[in-house]
Amino acid sequence: MEFNISKYTIEEIIDIKNKCSNHIEFYDDGYVYICEVRSYGRNWTVNVYNTYALQELCWEYTGEDGIVDVYSTNPDLSHIDNYGDVMYIVSRDAYNHWDDCEYTKHAIPSIEDSLNKWDNRDNVPFRERPMFEPTYTREELDALKKELVEKSVSVIEPIRYSK
Repeated sequence: MEFNISKYTIEEIIDIKNKCSNHIEFYDDGYVYICEVRSYGRNWTVNVYNTYALQELCWEYTGEDGIVDVYSTNPDLSHIDNYGDVMYIVSRDAYNHWDDCEYTKHAIPSIEDSLNKWDNRDNVPFRERPMFEPTYTREELDALKKELVEKSVSVIEPIRYSK
């Protein structure tokens, strides 16, 4: 199929280009793509809808300006070229559950440390004492630990794609 663009004005060509780019970017192939971008100390999530848009995002962040970790329900992403992780997930709900457990798992040591420092504040020099009381209590920390143990039973961890 040949497309003759010479009969169009530059404005019409730009309009066609924009419509095509928009269609390609938002074409939904039916899979979930969760892209966690890390760049210059900032983190955010981008949702793309197809492998073409996914590859474009991965090429944008090749390690120099940032890294993209991809989590997808697409069973075959072995062809995606990415500096970060490319992981298979069974569903968005399974990903959210796993991500919530990972966040809690990493938060518990920090909460425990701040509580220990607060409890020991009278045994350290004044300048090393914490200025503010922790936002969590020991009871809340114990509840978080118990909740993590209960939730961890049903976690389905993402699986790395093999190249």
